Amino acid sequence: MPGRRGATDPRRRDKIVAAAEAVVIASGVAGLTHRSVAQEADVPLGSTTYYFATLGELRQAALRGLLGTYREWLLEWADTVRGLAGTELASALADEICRTVEQYREHIAVEYELTVLALRDAAMGEVAAEYAEFTAGLLAGLVGEKKAFALSAMLDGLYLRALTERRAPSRTAILAALSTVLGE
Repeated sequence: MPGRRGATDPRRRDKIVAAAEAVVIASGVAGLTHRSVAQEADVPLGSTTYYFATLGELRQAALRGLLGTYREWLLEWADTVRGLAGTELASALADEICRTVEQYREHIAVEYELTVLALRDAAMGEVAAEYAEFTAGLLAGLVGEKKAFALSAMLDGLYLRALTERRAPSRTAILAALSTVLGE
């Protein structure tokens, strides 16, 4: 028997948010529409507008959901490198950058789409600030506040280059850059 539908379906909102996240990952923020999310969630179009009156609200819910996934992933990664420093940490971080660019390219692209949206949209600015503050705090716990700022800026640059250049930076180049911030 299919799940309950309509107002009696207590999971409908969560299903819509999960579908919105999937649409954003697959099609980018520009591909997010009430119609695309309704289709992905297999719900009537009216359901998406019932829970999210505007496209901005739906976008914000999707990006906040993806932020939760990002937090979990980053916390797990941080647990694996806690206690490493200098070259060891740079090496582990270079491996992670290469792995995420290869396996999670769409997720990284969404993070940078959010950054660009934040330039003109205050609501997206709030979500982008949450991403940045979480990342900065986590990195500060690993390398200290001074290095965390430099490392965060470098990571943004490395990921953007990996996403946009015809040939992504090599692990060797990434490691050399990270070593300049993290030390020998």
